[in-house]
Amino acid sequence: MLLKVLRRRSPIYFILIPIIALILWFNAFQNPVILAEYSLQMPLYKSLLCILNYNPLYLNIFGYLIILLISYSLIQLNEQFIFIKQRTDLPSALFIILASCAVLVNGMHPALISALFLLLSLNRIFKIYHGSQSVSSAFDVGVLIGLASLFYLPTSLFFVWFIWALVILGSLKLKELMGGLIGFITPIFFALCWFFWQGDLESFLDQTKMIFEHQEQLVSFSISHILYWVFLALLSLISIFFTIWGFEEKRVRSRKYLLILVALFVTSIASGILFPSAIIAQIFIAAVPLSYIFSYFFVMNRNTKISEILFGILVLGCLLLKLL
Repeated sequence: MLLKVLRRRSPIYFILIPIIALILWFNAFQNPVILAEYSLQMPLYKSLLCILNYNPLYLNIFGYLIILLISYSLIQLNEQFIFIKQRTDLPSALFIILASCAVLVNGMHPALISALFLLLSLNRIFKIYHGSQSVSSAFDVGVLIGLASLFYLPTSLFFVWFIWALVILGSLKLKELMGGLIGFITPIFFALCWFFWQGDLESFLDQTKMIFEHQEQLVSFSISHILYWVFLALLSLISIFFTIWGFEEKRVRSRKYLLILVALFVTSIASGILFPSAIIAQIFIAAVPLSYIFSYFFVMNRNTKISEILFGILVLGCLLLKLL
Protein backbone atom coordinates (compact mmCIF):
# COMPACT_ATOMS: atom_id res chain seq x y z
CA MET A 1 0.00 0.00 0.00
CA LEU A 2 2.82 2.42 0.89
CA LEU A 3 4.60 1.82 -2.41
CA LYS A 4 1.35 2.23 -4.33
CA VAL A 5 0.88 5.67 -2.80
CA LEU A 6 4.48 6.90 -3.19
CA ARG A 7 4.95 5.90 -6.82
CA ARG A 8 2.08 8.13 -7.97
CA ARG A 9 2.45 11.73 -9.09
CA SER A 10 1.02 14.21 -6.62
CA PRO A 11 1.61 17.94 -5.90
CA ILE A 12 1.43 17.12 -2.17
CA TYR A 13 4.57 15.04 -2.59
CA PHE A 14 6.63 18.19 -3.19
CA ILE A 15 5.70 19.23 0.35
CA LEU A 16 6.38 15.76 1.77
CA ILE A 17 9.94 15.55 0.34
CA PRO A 18 11.48 18.20 2.65
CA ILE A 19 9.49 16.83 5.62
CA ILE A 20 10.76 13.26 5.07
CA ALA A 21 14.32 14.54 4.65
CA LEU A 22 14.03 16.72 7.76
CA ILE A 23 12.88 13.77 9.88
CA LEU A 24 15.76 11.59 8.68
CA TRP A 25 18.28 14.41 9.11
CA PHE A 26 16.97 15.64 12.46
CA ASN A 27 19.91 14.19 14.37
CA ALA A 28 22.33 15.97 12.02
CA PHE A 29 20.85 19.28 13.20
CA GLN A 30 20.52 18.27 16.84
CA ASN A 31 24.05 16.82 17.11
CA PRO A 32 26.01 18.26 14.18
CA VAL A 33 29.43 16.78 13.42
CA ILE A 34 32.12 17.38 10.80
CA LEU A 35 32.29 14.42 8.43
CA ALA A 36 35.24 15.61 6.33
CA GLU A 37 38.55 16.68 7.88
CA TYR A 38 39.63 20.15 6.72
CA SER A 39 43.30 19.31 6.06
CA LEU A 40 42.43 16.53 3.60
CA GLN A 41 39.94 18.39 1.41
CA MET A 42 40.05 19.83 -2.09
CA PRO A 43 40.22 23.64 -2.58
CA LEU A 44 36.58 24.31 -3.55
CA TYR A 45 35.28 22.43 -0.52
CA LYS A 46 37.79 24.23 1.69
CA SER A 47 36.42 27.50 0.33
CA LEU A 48 32.90 26.38 1.23
CA LEU A 49 34.06 25.52 4.75
CA CYS A 50 35.56 28.99 5.12
CA ILE A 51 32.39 30.68 3.81
CA LEU A 52 30.27 28.75 6.35
CA ASN A 53 32.81 29.52 9.08
CA TYR A 54 33.50 25.80 9.53
CA ASN A 55 30.27 25.59 11.53
CA PRO A 56 28.90 21.99 11.62
CA LEU A 57 25.29 23.17 11.88
CA TYR A 58 25.60 25.53 8.90
CA LEU A 59 27.31 22.78 6.91
CA ASN A 60 24.54 20.29 7.68
CA ILE A 61 21.86 22.80 6.72
CA PHE A 62 23.69 23.28 3.42
CA GLY A 63 23.90 19.48 3.01
CA TYR A 64 20.16 19.20 3.69
CA LEU A 65 19.48 21.74 0.92
CA ILE A 66 21.73 19.77 -1.46
CA ILE A 67 19.74 16.62 -0.64
CA LEU A 68 16.49 18.42 -1.53
CA LEU A 69 17.95 19.86 -4.74
CA ILE A 70 19.10 16.41 -5.88
CA SER A 71 15.72 14.90 -4.96
CA TYR A 72 13.76 17.38 -7.05
CA SER A 73 16.29 17.15 -9.92
CA LEU A 74 15.87 13.36 -10.04
CA ILE A 75 12.17 13.82 -10.80
CA GLN A 76 12.87 16.49 -13.41
CA LEU A 77 15.42 14.34 -15.27
CA ASN A 78 12.96 11.47 -15.69
CA GLU A 79 10.28 13.94 -16.76
CA GLN A 80 12.60 15.18 -19.49
CA PHE A 81 13.93 11.87 -20.84
CA ILE A 82 11.28 9.35 -19.60
CA PHE A 83 13.54 6.31 -19.17
CA ILE A 84 11.12 5.07 -16.49
CA LYS A 85 7.99 4.67 -18.60
CA GLN A 86 5.62 5.66 -15.81
CA ARG A 87 5.95 9.20 -14.49
CA THR A 88 6.73 8.88 -10.79
CA ASP A 89 8.11 10.80 -7.81
CA LEU A 90 9.56 7.63 -6.31
CA PRO A 91 13.25 8.33 -7.20
CA SER A 92 13.29 11.36 -4.89
CA ALA A 93 12.00 9.38 -1.89
CA LEU A 94 14.41 6.53 -2.57
CA PHE A 95 17.37 8.91 -2.84
CA ILE A 96 16.52 10.49 0.53
CA ILE A 97 16.23 7.04 2.12
CA LEU A 98 19.50 5.78 0.63
CA ALA A 99 21.50 8.94 1.28
CA SER A 100 20.16 9.29 4.83
CA CYS A 101 20.08 5.71 6.11
CA ALA A 102 22.94 3.89 4.39
CA VAL A 103 25.59 6.15 5.97
CA LEU A 104 26.65 5.92 9.60
CA VAL A 105 26.14 9.60 10.43
CA ASN A 106 24.13 12.19 8.49
CA GLY A 107 25.81 15.46 7.65
CA MET A 108 27.46 17.51 4.96
CA HIS A 109 30.15 15.74 2.94
CA PRO A 110 31.88 16.89 -0.28
CA ALA A 111 30.64 13.70 -1.96
CA LEU A 112 27.12 15.18 -1.78
CA ILE A 113 28.19 18.10 -3.97
CA SER A 114 29.88 15.66 -6.35
CA ALA A 115 26.63 13.66 -6.53
CA LEU A 116 24.82 16.84 -7.61
CA PHE A 117 27.40 17.57 -10.32
CA LEU A 118 27.21 13.99 -11.60
CA LEU A 119 23.42 14.20 -11.75
CA LEU A 120 23.73 17.41 -13.81
CA SER A 121 26.24 15.64 -16.07
CA LEU A 122 23.65 12.89 -16.70
CA ASN A 123 21.43 15.50 -18.34
CA ARG A 124 24.24 16.53 -20.68
CA ILE A 125 25.24 12.93 -21.48
CA PHE A 126 21.66 12.03 -22.41
CA LYS A 127 21.60 15.01 -24.78
CA ILE A 128 24.61 13.63 -26.64
CA TYR A 129 22.34 10.81 -27.88
CA HIS A 130 20.16 13.33 -29.72
CA GLY A 131 23.18 14.29 -31.86
CA SER A 132 22.69 18.06 -31.62
CA GLN A 133 25.58 19.95 -30.00
CA SER A 134 27.19 16.67 -28.91
CA VAL A 135 30.65 18.24 -28.60
CA SER A 136 29.42 21.08 -26.37
CA SER A 137 27.47 18.58 -24.25
CA ALA A 138 30.61 16.43 -23.90
CA PHE A 139 32.57 19.54 -22.91
CA ASP A 140 29.93 20.37 -20.27
CA VAL A 141 30.17 16.84 -18.84
CA GLY A 142 33.94 17.18 -18.57
CA VAL A 143 33.64 20.55 -16.81
CA LEU A 144 31.10 19.18 -14.34
CA ILE A 145 33.29 16.17 -13.48
CA GLY A 146 36.32 18.45 -13.19
CA LEU A 147 34.47 20.81 -10.83
CA ALA A 148 33.21 17.87 -8.80
CA SER A 149 36.81 16.66 -8.46
CA LEU A 150 37.80 20.02 -6.98
CA PHE A 151 35.23 19.38 -4.25
CA TYR A 152 35.86 15.65 -3.81
CA LEU A 153 38.96 14.16 -5.44
CA PRO A 154 37.74 10.54 -6.03
CA THR A 155 35.15 11.97 -8.45
CA SER A 156 37.97 12.41 -10.98
CA LEU A 157 37.70 8.64 -11.65
CA PHE A 158 34.21 9.20 -13.06
CA PHE A 159 35.76 10.50 -16.27
CA VAL A 160 36.15 6.78 -17.04
CA TRP A 161 32.36 6.52 -16.64
CA PHE A 162 31.95 9.34 -19.18
CA ILE A 163 34.00 7.32 -21.72
CA TRP A 164 31.91 4.26 -20.85
CA ALA A 165 28.74 6.29 -21.46
CA LEU A 166 30.01 7.37 -24.88
CA VAL A 167 30.57 3.71 -25.77
CA ILE A 168 27.01 2.85 -24.68
CA LEU A 169 25.59 5.73 -26.74
CA GLY A 170 27.69 4.74 -29.75
CA SER A 171 29.27 8.21 -29.70
CA LEU A 172 32.87 7.36 -28.85
CA LYS A 173 34.34 9.67 -31.48
CA LEU A 174 37.49 11.75 -31.26
CA LYS A 175 35.66 15.10 -31.15
CA GLU A 176 33.33 14.07 -28.29
CA LEU A 177 36.21 12.47 -26.38
CA MET A 178 38.45 15.51 -26.81
CA GLY A 179 35.60 17.83 -25.92
CA GLY A 180 35.05 15.97 -22.65
CA LEU A 181 38.77 15.82 -21.90
CA ILE A 182 39.28 19.55 -22.51
CA GLY A 183 36.24 20.28 -20.33
CA PHE A 184 37.62 18.07 -17.55
CA ILE A 185 41.04 19.72 -17.67
CA THR A 186 39.70 23.31 -17.82
CA PRO A 187 38.64 23.84 -14.14
CA ILE A 188 41.68 21.87 -12.92
CA PHE A 189 43.96 24.04 -15.12
CA PHE A 190 42.49 27.25 -13.68
CA ALA A 191 42.91 25.86 -10.14
CA LEU A 192 46.57 25.05 -10.86
CA CYS A 193 47.10 28.54 -12.30
CA TRP A 194 45.59 30.08 -9.19
CA PHE A 195 47.83 28.13 -6.84
CA PHE A 196 50.85 28.89 -9.06
CA TRP A 197 49.98 32.60 -8.92
CA GLN A 198 49.72 32.37 -5.11
CA GLY A 199 52.99 30.45 -4.89
CA ASP A 200 51.24 27.41 -3.35
CA LEU A 201 51.33 25.04 -6.32
CA GLU A 202 53.80 22.61 -4.75
CA SER A 203 51.86 22.41 -1.48
CA PHE A 204 48.60 21.85 -3.44
CA LEU A 205 50.16 18.98 -5.41
CA ASP A 206 51.56 17.46 -2.21
CA GLN A 207 48.16 17.71 -0.54
CA THR A 208 46.46 16.08 -3.54
CA LYS A 209 48.94 13.23 -3.33
CA MET A 210 48.17 12.88 0.40
CA ILE A 211 44.44 12.62 -0.33
CA PHE A 212 45.04 9.83 -2.84
CA GLU A 213 47.30 7.98 -0.40
CA HIS A 214 45.26 8.64 2.74
CA GLN A 215 43.91 5.49 4.37
CA GLU A 216 41.45 6.60 7.01
CA GLN A 217 40.72 4.03 9.68
CA LEU A 218 37.16 2.87 9.23
CA VAL A 219 34.91 2.92 12.25
CA SER A 220 33.37 -0.31 13.45
CA PHE A 221 29.99 -1.01 11.90
CA SER A 222 26.98 -2.23 13.83
CA ILE A 223 25.27 -5.51 12.94
CA SER A 224 22.14 -3.57 11.96
CA HIS A 225 24.10 -1.48 9.41
CA ILE A 226 25.80 -4.55 7.96
CA LEU A 227 22.44 -6.33 7.56
CA TYR A 228 20.94 -3.25 5.92
CA TRP A 229 23.86 -3.03 3.45
CA VAL A 230 23.53 -6.74 2.66
CA PHE A 231 19.84 -6.18 1.91
CA LEU A 232 20.68 -3.16 -0.28
CA ALA A 233 23.30 -5.22 -2.14
CA LEU A 234 20.79 -8.01 -2.82
CA LEU A 235 18.09 -5.54 -3.86
CA SER A 236 20.61 -3.81 -6.15
CA LEU A 237 21.45 -7.10 -7.89
CA ILE A 238 17.75 -7.98 -8.26
CA SER A 239 16.93 -4.51 -9.64
CA ILE A 240 19.87 -4.43 -12.08
CA PHE A 241 19.01 -7.94 -13.30
CA PHE A 242 15.36 -6.90 -13.71
CA THR A 243 16.40 -3.77 -15.62
CA ILE A 244 18.66 -5.64 -18.04
CA TRP A 245 16.28 -8.63 -18.39
CA GLY A 246 13.51 -6.44 -19.78
CA PHE A 247 15.62 -4.71 -22.44
CA GLU A 248 13.65 -6.33 -25.29
CA GLU A 249 10.56 -4.41 -24.21
CA LYS A 250 12.27 -1.01 -24.09
CA ARG A 251 12.94 1.61 -26.70
CA VAL A 252 16.58 1.83 -27.76
CA ARG A 253 16.90 5.28 -26.17
CA SER A 254 15.55 4.16 -22.78
CA ARG A 255 17.76 1.07 -22.89
CA LYS A 256 20.89 3.18 -23.36
CA TYR A 257 19.91 5.62 -20.62
CA LEU A 258 19.34 2.82 -18.11
CA LEU A 259 22.65 1.19 -19.05
CA ILE A 260 24.42 4.50 -18.38
CA LEU A 261 22.79 4.62 -14.94
CA VAL A 262 23.96 1.06 -14.22
CA ALA A 263 27.46 2.07 -15.39
CA LEU A 264 27.40 5.06 -13.02
CA PHE A 265 26.47 2.79 -10.11
CA VAL A 266 29.22 0.28 -10.99
CA THR A 267 31.77 3.12 -11.26
CA SER A 268 30.82 4.41 -7.80
CA ILE A 269 31.34 0.93 -6.36
CA ALA A 270 34.71 0.64 -8.15
CA SER A 271 35.70 4.06 -6.80
CA GLY A 272 34.84 2.90 -3.29
CA ILE A 273 37.07 -0.14 -3.75
CA LEU A 274 39.98 1.99 -5.01
CA PHE A 275 39.47 4.43 -2.12
CA PRO A 276 38.56 2.17 0.84
CA SER A 277 38.61 5.07 3.29
CA ALA A 278 35.99 6.86 1.16
CA ILE A 279 33.64 3.91 0.63
CA ILE A 280 30.96 5.34 2.93
CA ALA A 281 31.10 8.69 1.13
CA GLN A 282 30.60 6.89 -2.20
CA ILE A 283 27.13 5.91 -0.97
CA PHE A 284 26.02 9.51 -1.58
CA ILE A 285 27.09 9.18 -5.22
CA ALA A 286 25.83 5.61 -5.69
CA ALA A 287 22.42 6.71 -4.33
CA VAL A 288 21.78 8.78 -7.49
CA PRO A 289 21.74 5.92 -10.06
CA LEU A 290 20.46 3.43 -7.49
CA SER A 291 17.36 5.52 -6.81
CA TYR A 292 16.48 5.27 -10.52
CA ILE A 293 17.32 1.56 -10.74
CA PHE A 294 15.20 0.77 -7.66
CA SER A 295 12.38 2.97 -8.96
CA TYR A 296 12.36 1.15 -12.29
CA PHE A 297 12.08 -2.18 -10.46
CA PHE A 298 9.36 -1.04 -8.05
CA VAL A 299 7.31 0.72 -10.74
CA MET A 300 7.62 -1.77 -13.60
CA ASN A 301 7.57 -5.06 -11.66
CA ARG A 302 4.22 -6.73 -12.26
CA ASN A 303 4.45 -8.77 -9.07
CA THR A 304 3.22 -6.01 -6.80
CA LYS A 305 3.31 -8.21 -3.66
CA ILE A 306 7.07 -8.76 -3.93
CA SER A 307 7.61 -5.06 -4.65
CA GLU A 308 5.54 -4.04 -1.63
CA ILE A 309 7.41 -6.47 0.65
CA LEU A 310 10.88 -5.36 -0.51
CA PHE A 311 9.94 -1.68 -0.35
CA GLY A 312 8.48 -2.20 3.13
CA ILE A 313 11.74 -3.82 4.31
CA LEU A 314 13.71 -0.93 2.79
CA VAL A 315 11.66 1.72 4.62
CA LEU A 316 11.34 -0.25 7.86
CA GLY A 317 15.10 -0.89 7.92
CA CYS A 318 15.74 2.82 7.46
CA LEU A 319 13.42 3.73 10.34
CA LEU A 320 14.95 1.11 12.63
CA LEU A 321 18.46 2.38 11.91
CA LYS A 322 17.39 5.90 12.82
CA LEU A 323 15.60 4.81 15.99
CA LEU A 324 18.49 2.57 17.13
